[in-house]
Amino acid sequence: HAQEHPLTPNLRCSIKTPLLETKGCAILTEYGLYFQPLVPGSMGGEGVQPRSGKTGPAGKAAHVWFTEDVRAIARRYDGMKDRGLELYLAKQHSVLLTFETTMVRERILLLLSQQVSQTTSLPLPCFTDRSFVESALELWQAGELDNFEYLLCLNSAAGRSFHDLSRYPVFPWVLARYGESTEDDFADKLSLPPMMDLTDPAMYRDLSKPMGALNNERFEDFLHRYKGMVQQQKSSASQHNRDAPFMYGTHYSAPGYVLFYLLRVMPEQMLLLQNGKFDVPDRLFHSVDATYTSALNNPADVKELIPEFFDPDCFDFLINSMGLRLGNLQTGQRVNDVILPPWAKKSAKRFLRKNRAALESDYCTIHLPKWIDLIFGVNSRGPGAKDAHNLFHPMSYIG
Repeated sequence: HAQEHPLTPNLRCSIKTPLLETKGCAILTEYGLYFQPLVPGSMGGEGVQPRSGKTGPAGKAAHVWFTEDVRAIARRYDGMKDRGLELYLAKQHSVLLTFETTMVRERILLLLSQQVSQTTSLPLPCFTDRSFVESALELWQAGELDNFEYLLCLNSAAGRSFHDLSRYPVFPWVLARYGESTEDDFADKLSLPPMMDLTDPAMYRDLSKPMGALNNERFEDFLHRYKGMVQQQKSSASQHNRDAPFMYGTHYSAPGYVLFYLLRVMPEQMLLLQNGKFDVPDRLFHSVDATYTSALNNPADVKELIPEFFDPDCFDFLINSMGLRLGNLQTGQRVNDVILPPWAKKSAKRFLRKNRAALESDYCTIHLPKWIDLIFGVNSRGPGAKDAHNLFHPMSYIG
């Protein structure tokens, strides 16, 4: 625009995507937010391309996100620093920006909100504001948001983003039965896979407990270790937070877990994380049942799920469409497509549809608030977490 005026000076800024960072500078005008990368053509990552762009003085592509296209914003962390801002755009994927300081981020947030409000005559929603969470709760209670959408809202409000593997959205294991089928299970047409009865409470995982507390035998080991830590702390002069007792030394969500699930659609990121090699085949995501069994029994595994497990449009993460050479298990079986439960009838889309149906079931709707309290609410930290047997390593918590 010929009459465009800058609202900010040039600001150091980066665009963040999983395991990638594009550094550059940004400037906000009344028409949009401009970003120019320091290196030409370095805007890697799906969803970061704006509607149009211009060329900067050095011939590098300048990218712009127009004010009229911004639908919502959210504060985000950059590592341990509270200086990120996610923009949610019309007909595009969101984009995650990080600035030098929290103060700069807040200034951009304020000015952008003002410009959008002037353009649309409506306030710009901020997903990390308390008012947004309260509105989402009201819509969910009224049945206008389903469980999947409500959990996405809570994840966003809690600072989780699809652009950040360290704070990727987290979803619960909902079902408790994933028993596998063998290759010959359906050879006989009269042999039908087990039916799912979503009205049967025995089909579901106990959502009032964290994954680490579902297996009583394993939990007793966790509890024994925790009590030992409490006694050791009482007898020690040091009361530093890093010595605080905990029940689980691993977490329910971590970058490695996200890439574990998304290996077949994000192999490049896995190779970056693993120094150019895939993990040992037996440790790869090769079976839903084996993964749930591990999370239920392995003392070093209490991971939950990611949203893709409940979205039928995301079935590709279960299929080795790239033909990746992932090796063979110790049994000799080749790691290829993910092995699904019998009730999925060897269909990734059917598996996700059934998983989604379980998430949206009456049983899950009634008990879901208990899991929400464990992850986002009163039992996620402090005395509530202690009472709910939901204490993780102190380094898992910010502040």
